[in-house]
Amino acid sequence: MDGWPGTEHPHTGEVTGGREPSPGWTEEQKTAVALLRQECVEGAAAVTTHPYWESFQGADAVKERMRLKHQTMPETPVTTADLTAAA
Repeated sequence: MDGWPGTEHPHTGEVTGGREPSPGWTEEQKTAVALLRQECVEGAAAVTTHPYWESFQGADAVKERMRLKHQTMPETPVTTADLTAAA
């Protein structure tokens, strides 16, 4: 991506903000991202089309998907203190 210039303060002359142009991704990075995205698409398709879901209709299907989604979430929210301690 192209960069952009910073803004010069009218009184001090200090330049703030702005970005250097991004060199972009390497071919290796592009390939890795493409493979990961493909894995996500395949995983989502495998889950959503699994025969298990045929036993649910309408609102029951939504409830079951939400139950499954929340089953993997921690019971207590993660705080920034937890993250700092883990780091």
